[in-house]
Amino acid sequence: MRPSALSALAGVALACLLAVVPAAAASAHDYLVQSTPSAGSTQSTPLESASLTFNDRVLDLSGDGSSSLVQVTDAANRHYETGCPTITDRTVTAPVALGAPGAYTVTWQIVSADGHTVSGTIPFTYQPPAGTAEAPGSDGPPACAAGAAAAGGQSTGAATSSPAPAAEATGSSGSGSIALVIGIGVGIVVLALLGVLVVVLTGRRRPDQPKADEES
Repeated sequence: MRPSALSALAGVALACLLAVVPAAAASAHDYLVQSTPSAGSTQSTPLESASLTFNDRVLDLSGDGSSSLVQVTDAANRHYETGCPTITDRTVTAPVALGAPGAYTVTWQIVSADGHTVSGTIPFTYQPPAGTAEAPGSDGPPACAAGAAAAGGQSTGAATSSPAPAAEATGSSGSGSIALVIGIGVGIVVLALLGVLVVVLTGRRRPDQPKADEES
């Protein structure tokens, strides 16, 4: 094989190797696997807490849960979370008391196991039985939300994802799995190309065997 062909093969192998790095990094971020309420659902009973479970453990940088953020707001942007989030391994929970029936949104932000900030939104509808008590809500979030904002500000812009639509927040599991599969596939291709390159180079350096008639 000519040197130019070997150089081209090495270039392809290097390009494939560089493609593996971002795919592996993307699959490292935590993603939402389950939530109460779930995206697009109708909550027909009073909601006492908003609970979010992720694929990996959630970091508690502050030690009191305030490095995570869980806010529940209505269409008028009034807040109905009544306390700070608590973190238990992979699950983040915040106490909630909803107001009048209507559309609400859970806005969340966590620090994933790889140290990067991840965020998203979960819209849902509240339709309780008639006569259910309605919480007044508040103009702003509890004081603990400041801790989550500070934690988010410490991460790099590239690592922090902006609040995502519900489909992205709940469907991240699939995208993370796809990225992992792609990374593995590209890695296999890289190893195969490197193997071919080694075989070719080894063959070029092998000395010619003397002919039998010359030995005699």
